[in-house]
Amino acid sequence: MNQYCTASELFDACGVLFGPEVEVSIDFLKYLQPSGIKDAYRCQAFKTHPDRAAALGQDEEFLNDRFKTLTQAYERLIAAIKGDGRVLMQQSKPQPPKRRPEYGKPPKKPNPYPGNDHFYSNKGNVPERKLLIGQYLYYSGYISWNTLIEIIVRQRRERPPIGQLAVNWGLIDSDQLQYILANRKFSEKFGDYAVRNKYFTQRNLLALLYKQKKLQRPIGHYLLQYGFRPDVLERLVKKQKIHNRSATF
Repeated sequence: MNQYCTASELFDACGVLFGPEVEVSIDFLKYLQPSGIKDAYRCQAFKTHPDRAAALGQDEEFLNDRFKTLTQAYERLIAAIKGDGRVLMQQSKPQPPKRRPEYGKPPKKPNPYPGNDHFYSNKGNVPERKLLIGQYLYYSGYISWNTLIEIIVRQRRERPPIGQLAVNWGLIDSDQLQYILANRKFSEKFGDYAVRNKYFTQRNLLALLYKQKKLQRPIGHYLLQYGFRPDVLERLVKKQKIHNRSATF
């Protein structure tokens, strides 16, 4: 595997390995250590290894695809992160402005994990539990696994980071922001570290999280970019709500 990747490829790999709740940035990559990557890989591998399909109650083929995606993300990060602050990163070439895709025609995009994308193999058996709209579309066969992950990663990446909001509100300054990013553990959220070390209060953190959520674009915004017509998306949201009401009872 080529050790030089674009920032987008490394961000996507972090989303697979650490989960969408981790705030990924260039600073996150700079302070990421190989040991942290290995720990995260072992944790995720335990949850996704196809040999544990029966114990996890999951489809073996589905877990096999997830495990391959996880392994590729691990190999990509471990090759790019050197543990001394260096990140082997390819500079992205300037891209022409993107045109809004026509409804019903998803934009052609290169698959970051060629050969490993897949749709849910048991479309007629949507899990009987409450599902977010992205999960519902995946389990119903409308979007693939990698498309769902890509949308979630984009949604998280494009929302304002908690640290920047804290600076904007005057809770911390830029030097404190950089210090927190440099000294928190790889798995520790920015806000948790800041509260634990008394940079601001738990109440401040809750206000920051609420503001961040309000500024985050809804997942429907990204689904429209992937070719869903507004009327189709509205119909699918209604079906998701019906499913969730049924799952409640």
